[in-house]
Amino acid sequence: MIPNKMKATFIIAAIFLLLLLAFGCGEQAATDDPAFPEFVYRSEESLDGYRLAAANQELFDRVPCYCGCKTDPEKYQSLKDCFYDRNTGGFDEHAAGCTTCLDEAMDIGQWRIEGFSPTEIRNKIDEKYSERGEPTDTPMP
Repeated sequence: MIPNKMKATFIIAAIFLLLLLAFGCGEQAATDDPAFPEFVYRSEESLDGYRLAAANQELFDRVPCYCGCKTDPEKYQSLKDCFYDRNTGGFDEHAAGCTTCLDEAMDIGQWRIEGFSPTEIRNKIDEKYSERGEPTDTPMP
């Protein structure tokens, strides 16, 4: 015969296990996003771009932007600056509405998955986007 205290413990453990199965085992979600501002959610492409920028800040800092933001070199010195404000460190709204910035971000994400090095990614960006405009003055990786 099982004492009442053990029965209660068993029932509580069973309920806990059922809750874990129903709501997940405490794994972190695949999209552990930072606290993005509202403008990031303008489109699925924008959200994907900001997610990639957040996960690859160092790489984005070594890739130039070709959207024309070079005209403001104090603010934009790399693709990262289109997603993050260089002065405040907060998110910058620019990339949320810029097709070139978001296209570059998607390419970087794909090429990382394919195993290209930061230097190879930089070279691929330069090759693919050079016809879109003048790049920001970004040092090589």
